[in-house]
Amino acid sequence: MSPRQVLLLCAFGAFLDGYDIQALGLAIPGLAQHMAVQPTEFAPALSGSLAGMAAGALLLAPYADRFGRRNMMVLALLLIGLTTMGAIIAATPGQLALWRTATGLGMGALLPLAVTMSAEAAPAARRVFIVTLIASCSGLGSFAAGLLAPVLDKQWGWQGILAVGAAMPLSAALAFGAMRDAVPASQSERSAIRPTSLPAAVAGLFSAPYRWRTILLWSIFFISLFATYSLISWLPTLLTTAGWARPDAMRATGFLALGSIAGGLLLARAADKGHAVPALAGAYVLAATAFACIATAPSSKAAWIALIVAVGAGSIGSQLALGSLASTFYPATIRATGVGWSSGIGRFGSIFGPLALAGLMSLHIPPAHIIGFLAVPMAICALLVCLLKRALVHEAA
Repeated sequence: MSPRQVLLLCAFGAFLDGYDIQALGLAIPGLAQHMAVQPTEFAPALSGSLAGMAAGALLLAPYADRFGRRNMMVLALLLIGLTTMGAIIAATPGQLALWRTATGLGMGALLPLAVTMSAEAAPAARRVFIVTLIASCSGLGSFAAGLLAPVLDKQWGWQGILAVGAAMPLSAALAFGAMRDAVPASQSERSAIRPTSLPAAVAGLFSAPYRWRTILLWSIFFISLFATYSLISWLPTLLTTAGWARPDAMRATGFLALGSIAGGLLLARAADKGHAVPALAGAYVLAATAFACIATAPSSKAAWIALIVAVGAGSIGSQLALGSLASTFYPATIRATGVGWSSGIGRFGSIFGPLALAGLMSLHIPPAHIIGFLAVPMAICALLVCLLKRALVHEAA
């Protein structure tokens, strides 16, 4: 299979990852009505799926360095599709939490695998931009979910939203099953790859050339995903609580994803030109500023949407670019492990984020103030990015 075909399939894998991540948040208002419970009852399902993502990124994705990228990709896609079908028949929030935790295992492995495969298929001169473009398809999937959800909800209820999230990965599994593994970007990398145990690969992330970049990268992933998944998980519910009609709240979530795509691609272009650190720091500052502005409770929906787009560009866009950069920080022998563990450690932040916001919601704090709280982690990320630049210079010396 040609590198172009590999990239297209990875793009589709990232797209459905974004759709499935967004699907539960979009389905919660309908689920709460169907099960006659408060929306906060689904906090365990949200955090359970994120806990599964952490485990999938840490435990499943690294095995691509031993058993092949394609094999692990097919396994992840099958796991997502089959368990999402199970979630449709869940009768209680507890049952849904169990199914979504299992779904998270597949989703946690999926995006790191797509990033790794696309990094190895992309030409070196434009690798960061192309890999970010692939990862941005996750945002496109979230955007599509925001646009499709009102239609699906009207026709088939919340079950329709999840059913599409089950059908896409099962279809993609068939496509990936028919392809051969993508090869590394260079012949020298190909000859260097040897089967490595998971403990040895993880230990390699802390060897002298990579130690500080690994520590700082994990910290940024953790804090960034704390904020990002808090917003993704609860934005439709928060907007509905603030008085928005459910279809409008769903569409606003799509604008969040649209901003992330634009932000991610602009950051990737800056990274390929050697300006990754100032661009990333600036993106996090933009997100912090937009969150702080939301805390003032904008008076019009147009202002809300403009700020939501800015938040998507700064917070989620920077996360997409950061994941692409992570694929360039490590050699091919530990690349899937490096990308997977960065994502996996970050997922622990994404577990606590929705729980923290659910706690704030239970205190009946105004929705705009809850969203504005997320300015703090974005500001911390901007500082850590500057420290990462110093670490990279020190290790290179």
